Amino acid sequence: MKNREGIIPAIKIAFAYIGTVIGAGFASGQEILRFFSVYGAYSIWPILIATFLFMFIGTRILKLGFRINSRSYKDAVKQIFGITYPLVSAYIAVSMVLIGGAMLAGSGALFEEYAGIPFWIGAGVTAVVGLAVVLFGIRGILIVNTWIVPLMLIFGLFIFGCTLQGSGFKQEVTPVYNANPIALIRSGVLYAAFNLILSVGVLSSVASKVKQLRTLFIGGILGGGILGIMLFIGDYSLRGQGPGIFDFEVPMLYIIRHLGPAFSGFYVAATWGAIFTTLIANLFSVSSVIHDAFNISVCTSSILVTCLCFAISFMGFSQIIAWFYPLLGVLGFALIIIMLFSGSKY
Repeated sequence: MKNREGIIPAIKIAFAYIGTVIGAGFASGQEILRFFSVYGAYSIWPILIATFLFMFIGTRILKLGFRINSRSYKDAVKQIFGITYPLVSAYIAVSMVLIGGAMLAGSGALFEEYAGIPFWIGAGVTAVVGLAVVLFGIRGILIVNTWIVPLMLIFGLFIFGCTLQGSGFKQEVTPVYNANPIALIRSGVLYAAFNLILSVGVLSSVASKVKQLRTLFIGGILGGGILGIMLFIGDYSLRGQGPGIFDFEVPMLYIIRHLGPAFSGFYVAATWGAIFTTLIANLFSVSSVIHDAFNISVCTSSILVTCLCFAISFMGFSQIIAWFYPLLGVLGFALIIIMLFSGSKY
C-alpha cells in the first residue's frame, strides 16, 4: 500500500514534468525536426544526451525544491544562481510570460486555421480555461497533466506504429547537417537547456508538496525517460517520411494527412493539449512569483499574468519563438553546467 501511495504521486510529477516540456513546437514536430531529425540516423545521440539531462537535472531540481520547501521558482533560482538570482529570476519571469503568449498565439492560430474561429476567440478561450486551472494551484496542473499527457503519448505511439507498418525499422535518410560529435552534443544540450529552465517553476513547487524524497527521484527519472521515448518515436516517425518532410512548417500534420482526414481532428486536439500544458505551467510559475514578491492574492496575480500573455499573443507565435527561445537556451545551459558540477550540493 505504501509503495502504491508513493508511485501514484511520482507518476503525477512525471506527467507534470512532461507537460511543461511538450509545447506547440514539440507537437508540431518542428522542434524534433530541427534539433534531431536533421542528423538522420545519428539523431539518436542528441536524443540520448537530452534524455540523460532531463532525467539527471530534472531530478536535482526536484530534490532542491524538496530541501528548501520552495514556494516558487524564485526560491530555487536563488539557491542555484546565488547573488545573480534577482536578474536571473526577472529574466525567467519575462521569458515565461513571452512563451505563455506564444502558446496562446499558437492556440489562436490553431482554432483559426482548422475551425475558422477568429484568432482572438481561440486564444481568449484557451486563456480563460488556463486561468481556471491555475487558480487551483499545483493540484490543478497535476490533474490536467494526468489526463492530457497519457493521451499525447498514446497518439505518438500510434503514429510511430503506422510508420513502422509502412517502412519497418530500416531508414535511409541523408543527414541535412554535418553530424559531427560537437554538433550532436550541442543539439542535445541546447534542446534540454531551454526546456529545463522553463521546468524549474513547476518542478521546484511540486517537490515541496511531496513527503518522500524517493517519490521525487522516481518522478524525475520517469518523466525524463518518457520525454526521451517521445523524442525518439517523434523523430523516427518524421524521418520515415524521407527528406521531403523538411519542407513543411508543420511536419507532423504532413504525416497525419497521409492517414486520412479523420485523424486531423485528433492531431488538432493533441496539439492544443501540448500548448495548454505548457501554458498553465508558465502561468502558474509567474503568478506564484508575483504573489510571493508583491504580497498580492494568487487570484489577482494569475489574472494579471493571463491578461499580459493574451496581449502578447497578438505578436504571433513564430515571431516570439524566433526572438526569445535562443536566449532562453543560453540561461538553460548555465543551469545545466551548475547542476552537473555542483557535486552533492543539490
